[in-house]
Amino acid sequence: MAAPQGLPTGTGTAAALWRDREVQRRVLGALHHPFVRALGSGSLPREAFQSYIAEDSFFLRSFAEGYAAAIKRCSPQQGHLQAALKELLAGVEQELQLHDGYAAEWGVELSVHQQPNPATKAYVEWVHTVAANPKQGVAGIVSAMVPCLRLYAYLACQLAQAFPEEEHEYTEWVRSYSSPEYLRLPARAEAILDETAAGESKDNLLQHYRRAMELEVDFFSAQPYRPPRQGLSLLVVDFDDTCTATDSIGLLMQTAIEATVAQADGSSSQQALRAELQGQLQWLVQNYGARRSALLEEILPEPEEEAHDFDMAWLGDFIDRLSEFDREMNGVVIESGILSGIKKGMLARAGASISMQPGCLDLLRRAADAGVPTYVVSVNWSAEMVRAALAQEGLSVVMAEGDGQSASAAPPGSVVVYANELEYFGDTTTGNIRRRCECAGDKGRLLDDLLLDLAAAGEGGSGISVYIGDSMTDIPPLISADAGILVGRNDMVRQVAAVAGIDVRLLVAAPLDLTAQESHADEAPVLWEAGSWDDISAFLFNQQFKLAPRKTSSFKERAPLNTVAHGKVPRVLAIAGSDSGGGAGIQADLKACMAAGVFCTTAVTALTAQNTRGVESVHMAPTAFIRQQIAAVLGDIGADVAKTGMLPTPEVVEAVAEELQAQGLVKLVVDPVLVSTSGDALATNGVAEAIKTHLLPLATIVTPNIPEASKLLDGRPINGIEGMKAAAEELHRYGPQWVLIKGGHLAGQVTHPDDQEGDAGAGLLHSPGMVTDILFDGKNMIELSEPHISTGNNHGTGCTLASTIAAELAKGADVSTAVRRAKKYVWRMLERSMDLPLGQGPQKPMNHGFAIADWSADLATAAAGSAGGSAGAGAGVAATSYAAEAAREQRAAAATRRSRIPNRCDLRVYVVTDPVCNAAQARSNAEAVRMAIDGGATIVQLREKKIDGGAFLQQAAEVLEVCKARGVPLLINDRVDVALAVGADGVHVGQGDLPAVTVRRMIGADLILGVSVKTVEEALRAEADGADYLGAGAVFPTGTKESEVIGLQRLQAICAAVDIPVVAIGGVKVGNAAETVAAGCAGAAVVSGVFAVASPADACRELLGVVDAALAQRGIS
Repeated sequence: MAAPQGLPTGTGTAAALWRDREVQRRVLGALHHPFVRALGSGSLPREAFQSYIAEDSFFLRSFAEGYAAAIKRCSPQQGHLQAALKELLAGVEQELQLHDGYAAEWGVELSVHQQPNPATKAYVEWVHTVAANPKQGVAGIVSAMVPCLRLYAYLACQLAQAFPEEEHEYTEWVRSYSSPEYLRLPARAEAILDETAAGESKDNLLQHYRRAMELEVDFFSAQPYRPPRQGLSLLVVDFDDTCTATDSIGLLMQTAIEATVAQADGSSSQQALRAELQGQLQWLVQNYGARRSALLEEILPEPEEEAHDFDMAWLGDFIDRLSEFDREMNGVVIESGILSGIKKGMLARAGASISMQPGCLDLLRRAADAGVPTYVVSVNWSAEMVRAALAQEGLSVVMAEGDGQSASAAPPGSVVVYANELEYFGDTTTGNIRRRCECAGDKGRLLDDLLLDLAAAGEGGSGISVYIGDSMTDIPPLISADAGILVGRNDMVRQVAAVAGIDVRLLVAAPLDLTAQESHADEAPVLWEAGSWDDISAFLFNQQFKLAPRKTSSFKERAPLNTVAHGKVPRVLAIAGSDSGGGAGIQADLKACMAAGVFCTTAVTALTAQNTRGVESVHMAPTAFIRQQIAAVLGDIGADVAKTGMLPTPEVVEAVAEELQAQGLVKLVVDPVLVSTSGDALATNGVAEAIKTHLLPLATIVTPNIPEASKLLDGRPINGIEGMKAAAEELHRYGPQWVLIKGGHLAGQVTHPDDQEGDAGAGLLHSPGMVTDILFDGKNMIELSEPHISTGNNHGTGCTLASTIAAELAKGADVSTAVRRAKKYVWRMLERSMDLPLGQGPQKPMNHGFAIADWSADLATAAAGSAGGSAGAGAGVAATSYAAEAAREQRAAAATRRSRIPNRCDLRVYVVTDPVCNAAQARSNAEAVRMAIDGGATIVQLREKKIDGGAFLQQAAEVLEVCKARGVPLLINDRVDVALAVGADGVHVGQGDLPAVTVRRMIGADLILGVSVKTVEEALRAEADGADYLGAGAVFPTGTKESEVIGLQRLQAICAAVDIPVVAIGGVKVGNAAETVAAGCAGAAVVSGVFAVASPADACRELLGVVDAALAQRGIS
């Protein structure tokens, strides 16, 4: 027979009042009150119970007066109600007799206890006021009394279930109030309330019910019991099905399908494509379900009927198998390509539509506002979708950066999302997933990392760690946290717990001091089962909760991180050959590290005589001398990372490996150089085998191109992406933690000339389109794709990539982040090195210092200046000079091409802040920007004309924190100094500000530069000077800024004249934005239309819909 729950039955007024959300919060507040939990567990001090008995006896005597008043309110025709109320009055007398018995047993003199505490007195006076009010009918009086009766029944039944085998001095109290005899009393009172409620105000009844529950909680709080205070040092919450009430993965798949269908021409084509994709989705779902069922049938037995000891070995094997399966299934989804073609804005809108579990966002906000490091972890493929779902009600949500996480650095007041993310080309998904959190193992590692970080920061001892989840993938973090809380009714997780010997108990049974629990090594872990998010909130934030203040970050702490981490200069030791031509080898290593802000030392393995035509001679350094160089550097300066390049003999390879091990260096980047492009051997026979034997087992990452990977794998052919993946898996078996296969030599492709160390570089192809490299860590296969750049200036790309990876590792980045940053640097270096006149051979070097001196831009400017008959490139050199002629040709080539590839930016909803507008709405720029981004703003410009630099800098830091957390670029208006100081994503300047060409030199190639224009001539000049986009206007009359109105016709002419995108500004609103897009704009820039209204989020949401529809009319998705 099922144990009684102590809940009201039926669907009448009494049951409805009990189910009211505010009432339930107070009920749960009473259930998780430390006094009640201590009573249930038997740990309540005697003096606290003695006081409770005396106070309750006093209250019950006045409570009886309420029943007497209700009896008097009954009409002569309600004799049955009078009888029922008299029965309840008799129940009070019986309860008083019970208390008299407790008093006698506990030595409490009730006759002496005449002065109740303030809480009891307030409760008594309130009941008396209600009962004495002649306007209150029977229902009004009973609604003030039923809550006490029902609450005690509920509390006792819950405690009886939570502590079923406990026998202590308060057990009789629990049994009395959970007995069938007592349970009849609240049921009888509720029947009276249901019958008499028809003529009463429902608001009046609800007000009584809520107030009574509030007074009950106050009554417990007033007792002389002070439980141990308990802080909350870390809160980590699963997302899918734990936070959500709807299927987010299914929604993501449907969003992907609709994004692809929208790009098809014609309704019939769209219909056919949708049917095809739905069939593909159905297969993916069925395949996943069938294979998962088969796996669980194999690895998850039925639980034994009798409890048994905790089986960590079985659980570890189970989690490994389950994690391996989840990673494999993600690979299947990636291979299907179904996730390609989605715009970021679509994911945000989809996320905002996800239904959340009641109370979830309230709890997260409460924790974040209290300064608790709060993380939401998800195996969802889109962190952007998760962020948007959590931000629905204004919760501040930031995105975790990198793979390693720091709980001590989590921003107070915000929730951090840690999840996978779809990879983008521009603002559109490629179909690949940046894998970060795929499975149970990943969730467990995240919690372990956060706990270790808190311990290292000295913040872990201030409270308990809590993990909330609902599924099998949550088990590792659930059992690692101080309190692992299950929410929901997932039977699978309970089956796994039963097989593993993990106890599952009601949350109310959790110890009052969770920090004093025995180690999990000594006893079975316990999971605590919650009925709802309100249940968890009452448990965490009861009278025990202790606010643990955390350090808040100043502007200096929020400002862009410099390269000096942990109090030391980041250092790389490059062990490689010298390139006399200065393009590759040690020379490239030094320049790449300097560009990354890292100090680079060297151990030279060989000297080469070479230039852009090829290698003429190689002189190998003695092995002993190479050892001496390594020992000298590491014995004094030290290094955080070593990078190897050209190692000419097996003996050198072995010597380098031995020396690095002897010095204790743990991070190693191996660039396996074996042959130069010209065919000259840069390594003797046996070097490939020596690298596999001695270096790969030590390597953090190995970075071969396809020929090098083939040579390392005994000449096996590597064809296509699948061949690269297979090669990565095979190389990983030799011991490196990560493998990066560069895709520049795919079979059938024409490759660029190589660098001195035999590398085609960072995945470059002559064929147009995308170039793909493969990154593999033993479990996750990641495709990294970039647009192809066709240039002969690519000598040293492989050395540079490996050195930049080493530099980023030295600065503290994880491997995945280091590789991505290195690839971005090499890509931009190639773009800024196109057609540089450095040598006449096929192997031309690059400009590693393009951020300091942009020679490509200089040449284009010089070529433009020399047009019309100037001496040009050959001035001052004999006309017959071959070098002069070559220089003239190269300058001419530079002059004819576009000077740079612009940075991509999503201009669809471009919001420009206005301090006057926001001040009028009583909100800060940062708060207004957060609201705008949550509504769909795609790029933000911070404009401040009337404050000094220091105040602008502080404000920019606050707004940048909001933007970075949401993945939206922040541009600074006019002030280049502020943009550089704060680390903004770019600058926007007008015609009266610094010239665009000067600003481009100041901010470098990778920051976004926007320029305001009014004419075609200004537009063309801005494009030539390095602008990434143009702001054209004012298109319509505007009240925020005095400006000439250019109109739609001139706007269309500007859009047609340039290749970079244009955004319309000035008087643009929802009603006319579509016209500007039809004229050729990529989006609309808005000031007052967003920031002068009550809800910037709603304004941006509406504008985004208009712009997207207008772009679709132009065939742009």
